[in-house]
Amino acid sequence: MIEILGFAALLGYLQASIAKMEDPRKDSPNKRYSIPDAVLSAFGAFFMQCESFLEYQRQLNSRKGRDNAQTLFEVDNIPTDNQIRNIIDPIEAVTLVEVFAQIYRKLKTKGYLKPFEVLGDQLLVTLDGSEYFSSQCIHCDECSHRTHKNGAVTYFHSAILPVIVAPEREHVISLDPEFITPQDGHEKQDSEVAAAKRWMQRHTDLFNGGGITLLGDDLYSRQPMCELVLSQGGHYIFTCLPESHIALYDWLEYLNANDEISHITHRKRHGRDWHFYNYRWVNSIPLRDAQPALLTNWFELTITCNQKVIFQNSWICDHFITNNNVTELVDSGRARWKTENENHNVLKTKGYHIEHNFGHGKQHLASFLLTLNLLAFLFHTVLHLVDLPYQQIRSLLGTRKRFFSDLRTLTTYFIFNSWRHLISFMLDEFDPICLVNSS
Repeated sequence: MIEILGFAALLGYLQASIAKMEDPRKDSPNKRYSIPDAVLSAFGAFFMQCESFLEYQRQLNSRKGRDNAQTLFEVDNIPTDNQIRNIIDPIEAVTLVEVFAQIYRKLKTKGYLKPFEVLGDQLLVTLDGSEYFSSQCIHCDECSHRTHKNGAVTYFHSAILPVIVAPEREHVISLDPEFITPQDGHEKQDSEVAAAKRWMQRHTDLFNGGGITLLGDDLYSRQPMCELVLSQGGHYIFTCLPESHIALYDWLEYLNANDEISHITHRKRHGRDWHFYNYRWVNSIPLRDAQPALLTNWFELTITCNQKVIFQNSWICDHFITNNNVTELVDSGRARWKTENENHNVLKTKGYHIEHNFGHGKQHLASFLLTLNLLAFLFHTVLHLVDLPYQQIRSLLGTRKRFFSDLRTLTTYFIFNSWRHLISFMLDEFDPICLVNSS
């Protein structure tokens, strides 16, 4: 029986999306390698966090007549790296969006997202942009660009990388990206906020039921964005800085002078010191000076130690603020930083290397490869959440680096019949001598 969210099921979602892709080589006589061969080969390299994975499997196949690209990822014939790039380049990354949606729906219906819920029944979704390619030489029609003072031009790709976060949870759950690219009919370059709005408009179903609270930095705390969130049926907690919200902070100064800002202080022990958490908030305050002005709710946290401020930030939200929920609202707002620590940082420095140029192409290659890389990250996250043997081997090996190093080594020399077979072997449930004989 296939586990509902085991590796075989996850791979099945990806294969189902691949099956719907139209082959761009309609008039080409050279179709030795199929679309599934190209896409699954690229995905396998990202999932194994090994640029040489495919070459190792070619060598293994030459010795034994089969390889782990076949048994683990169901690749019939391994294309070369250049062949993979040429085949994938014309295919739009949007063809992979349904994989993220299916995994999200399964996680939700099976209750795996319950531990991520805060403020009663809310899932926190961060919206934050990140670059994944940069060059002063290579560029395409989908590149953005910046011109430096010396006249040099840097071309780059970037995207909104939404993730589900929670204050007390180590993992983040990736949702499908929205690419920041030049838009048809627009003279200005695309922006992070414009891309975020497109992502929201593509996901009206996600907001059904009102169980999503969006997190974002100060870029997002403007009335048009807040109104769009509310019109979609969602909620928001956005950073709100004094320098960009002069009218709102003028109101706060007036209310403070009249002692109309609610406040509480909590004391917490940190080593030898006491930290004082000072919470302030007010409900129903105009977001801007121009009319009509949206009424929003504002809250702030200031942390002091030995009468010195060691942290301060403020947010706006549409959740009504009370003594009972202000600390949870602050924790939720601060959880936005998890998109840097557990998402961007992991993707950039922990083996996924999203800023590395895996291939730029002439059409969609860079965005398609990024999306495969995000799916590899999501697959590992889901397995860590729901798959007991996977959890056991990750705990046993300790570090992420050791886990992926062992994966690369084992699949270079041994052939495994399935992902479950590989994980079981790593848990010492199979004799390597028997395994060699059976291959």
